[in-house]
Amino acid sequence: MSKEYEGRDPLEIAKAAERDLAGSRGQASDSTKESGVDASVENKFPGSEVTYGSAASGAGDNRDMPEGGVNPKTGQNYKAKDFEGVGGPEDKAAAHAEAHGGDNLVRENVRQTKEPQAFVSK
Repeated sequence: MSKEYEGRDPLEIAKAAERDLAGSRGQASDSTKESGVDASVENKFPGSEVTYGSAASGAGDNRDMPEGGVNPKTGQNYKAKDFEGVGGPEDKAAAHAEAHGGDNLVRENVRQTKEPQAFVSK
């Protein structure tokens, strides 16, 4: 239980939450009406956290995979879709670079120089 509720009777907390919920019916936001999830309870109950969609159920290929490490391109955790098929994200990047050698999307092809190259015409 969070610090804000220390020393309070859990039944009283529940009754207050029930009264609050009953009093706010009909005033829901559009996203609450569409999803059926009222994220505003995070403001009403200290320490609470609302998660919905594929993040809550773990369904889909958009789920974070913290055990997979951090994607250096985005700076965020790898997603489940990065691990589909054979190999991990690094293996997939290497296979893509091999199959698409001259493609501009393969960033290993881009060379960085410290000084701009002078163009000499003949």
